[in-house]
Amino acid sequence: MLIALNVLLFVTAFFCLAVGIAAVTSTRVLPWLVGKVIRPRLWGAGYILFGVVVLYHAVVALAPVDPAVSMVLTAVTTATALGGLGMMWSAQRVGRGTPSLPTGPGVTE
Repeated sequence: MLIALNVLLFVTAFFCLAVGIAAVTSTRVLPWLVGKVIRPRLWGAGYILFGVVVLYHAVVALAPVDPAVSMVLTAVTTATALGGLGMMWSAQRVGRGTPSLPTGPGVTE
């Protein structure tokens, strides 16, 4: 069971890193996020940070680490993951300079 979980962590980490690098370098995101992500490079950078955190936890599951060091690194990776999620969240928000489209009855598309 531990091996399966570790393999899943590695696969997830490499997927996050690959998608994040693709978003940063080519400004392309996953198909279901095309209409939602306004700033794909920022979204990709956040996804890379999240992938690094998952990769760290996959490596730590294989190698024994001193508990004191592990506690500090867990706090650092938690802050890093929250920073990455915050970057991904802010990349999906509409900026102040973006005009809003009119909606309602009588509006033609």
